[in-house]
Amino acid sequence: MVRESCPSSTMAQLVAGDILDGSTGGLASCAAAVRRPGKYYEGTMNKPEQSNRSERSTAQPVSDILASSDVWDMTLPWLPSYQELSTLRRFKAAGYTFISTTTEDFPPTFDGVRALVQDLRVMAEAEADWLIVGTSLADIDRGRSEGKLVLGLNVQDTVQLESDLSRIAALYALGVRHMLLAYNVRNFVADGCAEPADAGLSIFGREVVREMNRVGMIVDLSHTGRRSTLEAIEISEHPTIFSHSNAQAVCAHIRNIDDDQIRACAAGGGVIGVVGIGAFIGDPHASSASLFRHIDHIAALVGPEHIGLGTDYVPNMQELWTAIRAAKDSSWPDPSGTQLYEGGCVQPEQLAEVVELMLAHGYSADAVKGILGGNFRRIYALAEARVSAIA
Repeated sequence: MVRESCPSSTMAQLVAGDILDGSTGGLASCAAAVRRPGKYYEGTMNKPEQSNRSERSTAQPVSDILASSDVWDMTLPWLPSYQELSTLRRFKAAGYTFISTTTEDFPPTFDGVRALVQDLRVMAEAEADWLIVGTSLADIDRGRSEGKLVLGLNVQDTVQLESDLSRIAALYALGVRHMLLAYNVRNFVADGCAEPADAGLSIFGREVVREMNRVGMIVDLSHTGRRSTLEAIEISEHPTIFSHSNAQAVCAHIRNIDDDQIRACAAGGGVIGVVGIGAFIGDPHASSASLFRHIDHIAALVGPEHIGLGTDYVPNMQELWTAIRAAKDSSWPDPSGTQLYEGGCVQPEQLAEVVELMLAHGYSADAVKGILGGNFRRIYALAEARVSAIA
């Protein structure tokens, strides 16, 4: 059921029976569990003098870093069945300052997105003492200064455009700031990551990328086919992102991206948000240590300035797997045989553990702050500058 190169039994051995499932503690074991020669960013844990680093308390630096950082998660599904205020409260309590919500029906329709965005705004107004919708960096900064959790907007597909390019500007006006070109399967714009043909962008798809550039909407390549992502990166005039994708070299899942895609995204100035679904990490328990392996691989490949967070948290994973099984012949096909149908996801409360793992393995405070949110903030700033330039 799990790919041969990263079976769950092997992962269980790697974490030496000390997998974290959302609880705290065991960080020294986590750090040891993922140690592998020649793979760590700057090789910090390969140095003998660093071998006891994970035993030293970094509790104060972790709290200081979280308190002084933009902490962004670029993907939180906010479809009607996932809309739980308790989830948002948990993200806020964990230290997150900005959450990009996937606010749409499924599959998305233009009218459905518009209605659900309005619903989100009404909800935020009703909870205005701790929530705010933010569509600009000024909004995000104001919300953070007021101690509020800021909610952004994204859409995971382009089928809601139909064949109307003007809907891109209309979605931007609603507040949508990044949009996937495809969701697993082919549409009018691109092939998805589960499309066997991997045919690349259509002519209309190229127009969509250019129009997204023009209006300042960020081109998001998660769930999109390999060839389509590489073509989009090549023609985009602005940095692209993978809002929630992991490294295929660490776990060969159909939803993950290969090193060529990672390098291309980084070469264009883009950012990859690591995703917290256990099946995509290669660990059904979704431990912090296993998520860190993906961070560390990407950092070793292109540098920490091209990494962010896009955990894709789902409250009821069993319900999700049931839906994915039911969609094997539609929106979630599995031509590569790497799809899984079980496992959990990274919890909001694991944020501090992930930060501690990065610090324990030699990542500088500045690098950690970038991964927490500064790197995606840079992409937002570039997109806003584009809008200002053409205004």
